[in-house]
Amino acid sequence: MDKRNLLLYIDIPFCPVHCKHCGKIACAPSSDLRYAYAQALRKEIAASADSLPDYEISAVYIGGGIPGHMMDEELGELLKDLSSWYNIAPDAEITLKVHPGMVSVETLNACRRGHVTRLSMEYVTHNSFEYEMLGRFLSPSAMDVTHMILGGSRLDLSFDIIAGLPGQTRTSLLESIKKVLSYGASHLSLYPFVLTPGTELAEEYAAKQGSAVIENPRKRIPDPEEVAAWLADVKDYLTSQDFTEYLPGRFALSGKECRYFMLESGGCESLAFGLGAESAFDGVRSKNTSSLKKYLQYSDQPEKIICHMEPIL
Repeated sequence: MDKRNLLLYIDIPFCPVHCKHCGKIACAPSSDLRYAYAQALRKEIAASADSLPDYEISAVYIGGGIPGHMMDEELGELLKDLSSWYNIAPDAEITLKVHPGMVSVETLNACRRGHVTRLSMEYVTHNSFEYEMLGRFLSPSAMDVTHMILGGSRLDLSFDIIAGLPGQTRTSLLESIKKVLSYGASHLSLYPFVLTPGTELAEEYAAKQGSAVIENPRKRIPDPEEVAAWLADVKDYLTSQDFTEYLPGRFALSGKECRYFMLESGGCESLAFGLGAESAFDGVRSKNTSSLKKYLQYSDQPEKIICHMEPIL
């Protein structure tokens, strides 16, 4: 009997700095906390494995914050052990989200142990002014170091770019696209900028609403109509570079499409592990607690860390 496709998502919430626009859960990556979280993840993942004999894992995505900030050895061992808990397809796509400038030789060794096939770069923009507006902690030029470390790595490279950033222009957006192609990108995800309520950046703009500061070209948030026109130009440029938009906002060279995104968009069931992780499985959508203390204490009892459940309509 053919096994059913299943996606795995592993949420690792570590970031050295919580960017001003980000509304996600983020924790400073201290050594003790990273180790404790790795152990908790192992318990949660192992606790759910026995009930899934009829499923095969087609794709794994390790995201959340920036998983590359977890200890490389612990991350490598966790990924390596997935195959002892789950039926991982021989050709499974395994994606690890990383930050430019924060990839080491040890990270690549962890990728080899864990059979990682793709790196997803949290790049955002090549423009230093746009970068600074978001309060990010490394210059975009840090990608130069990562590019050198990657060397002849066979890992597929995907880059995340945000369109509509404060101060962004058509020219700066296209410059960011061209820059990531020079680094060897075979896949791009273009995300619209969202001023998320409750974030530091949203509060900053709310306090300055109507002031001359907002009219500063370096701080002005582009209108949606402007961004739509830029994205049309970006699509034309990427098409000229042999990229295809295989899903809205997802561009790839032939054969480099992200299997996780494709299966997810098709309604494939998914199991998600970690702090605040959201699963869609067996007709139910569930979400883990966002309390780190509770997650660490009860990760070996998955029913105790679920904070919300609802039927998938």
